[in-house]
Amino acid sequence: MNLSIKHHYLVMRLVLLCFALSPKQAMAEGIAWDDLNEQQQQTLSGIKDRWNELPPHRQEKLSKGAEKWANMPPEQRERAKENITRFKNLSPEDKALVKEHMQKFRQLPAEKRKALRERWNNMSPEQKEKFKSRIRNMSPEQRQELREKIKERKMERAQ
Repeated sequence: MNLSIKHHYLVMRLVLLCFALSPKQAMAEGIAWDDLNEQQQQTLSGIKDRWNELPPHRQEKLSKGAEKWANMPPEQRERAKENITRFKNLSPEDKALVKEHMQKFRQLPAEKRKALRERWNNMSPEQKEKFKSRIRNMSPEQRQELREKIKERKMERAQ
């Protein structure tokens, strides 16, 4: 099945944004393109010409992300594409904020990441949509106020 260039671009964004795993040491020599399986090559075909220029750790992350993408249920894949599109349409400031939050999440201890995922997964679809809608409709000032409240709560819990 031939995938469109646009689809490859979206997949790449997904791999880079959604499936960046906690850093692991990749082999010093990297991964040869021919060592990727057919599905990985198909998913990553948009960067085939640049593959050998990528650092080994990036090749490792991309190959794992492509594997996950291939095994993802269609509904989840569709949601991921929608998230990528939404991200692409964000302002540069909001993109930077999203990246910052993703980085902070990755730096959390595994048990805290798991607890946050479980909390989200235990929410009803209505609760999730209400939360997303509330965040989307906030002004930059309201978002900043929310960030400050969250920081205050963290400090209170730490005491």
